[in-house]
Amino acid sequence: MTKASSRPVKRPSQSQSSWLMRLLLLLPALLLMGIIYLAGMLIFSRFSFDAFEQGTIVSAWRLDTYKAFLSDPYYWKLIGSTFRLALKVTFWSLLLAYPLAYVIAGVRSSGWRQAMLLVTFMPLLISAVVRSYGWMIILSRQGFLNWIFMKLGLTETGFNLMHNETGVVIALVHIFLPFMVFPILSVLLQNDGVLKHAAHDLGAGKWRTFFTITFPLSARGIASGVQIVFTLCLTAFTTPQLIGGGRVMTLPVFIYQRTLDTNWPMAAVASLFLFAASILVSLLVNRSAEWLMYRRSTVGGR
Repeated sequence: MTKASSRPVKRPSQSQSSWLMRLLLLLPALLLMGIIYLAGMLIFSRFSFDAFEQGTIVSAWRLDTYKAFLSDPYYWKLIGSTFRLALKVTFWSLLLAYPLAYVIAGVRSSGWRQAMLLVTFMPLLISAVVRSYGWMIILSRQGFLNWIFMKLGLTETGFNLMHNETGVVIALVHIFLPFMVFPILSVLLQNDGVLKHAAHDLGAGKWRTFFTITFPLSARGIASGVQIVFTLCLTAFTTPQLIGGGRVMTLPVFIYQRTLDTNWPMAAVASLFLFAASILVSLLVNRSAEWLMYRRSTVGGR
């Protein structure tokens, strides 16, 4: 008989098994993203090296379409209008979302809080097309909003809120407002009320407590909301197309038009530029939030 080996059997550690379990749970999502999203991006990126000549796509490996896109002032004006629209929507969304999130976080009744959350979340329960058509009815010259303005004596014929940037901004703020409210609300609900009580005990008023404790602690939620709303607005298509009526040109609308014209190389270049811009904005917002939090902690620690 042989003696049994006295060496201990190596078993996977708890961290290794946990990592393996996480990988298995992420595998379906990774495969779905890899097949549908990344593969589609790679195929579409291939068209960016082709050329569009006399209404036909010339298969080649050239940078002519990139040079045409980056050297034409029209495309830079288009990029500027897209970013300007995204900045306006993000600014007004933050201006409206923060007070709303602050009020919801301060509501003690769970019933009232759930009701307010439902009303805030309600725009996401309706399709973008239906929402856009609803805003077309409200913003038209004979619509509900102009009817109120005329009743108040602010105008006699009504304001022009359709087929311009103002109407698009109003509709997009309504659509993207929940994406700004919920990140801010989640951070406000996690804040420790002991800090507020300590500030009040030390003689700080409500406004000073808000600007020295509540607002700085909610910076992470603000950064997340700004990142989400800005990137969503950069890629918004349905609302600018319907509310803008073809007069508010953004990069997604331009990509759609070039795709219909079978000018896939130019559509691919514009799509890649938009994709890179979205990633760059996300990185800048995250870095800015980290810098502000670090600066706040270093200044407060002195």
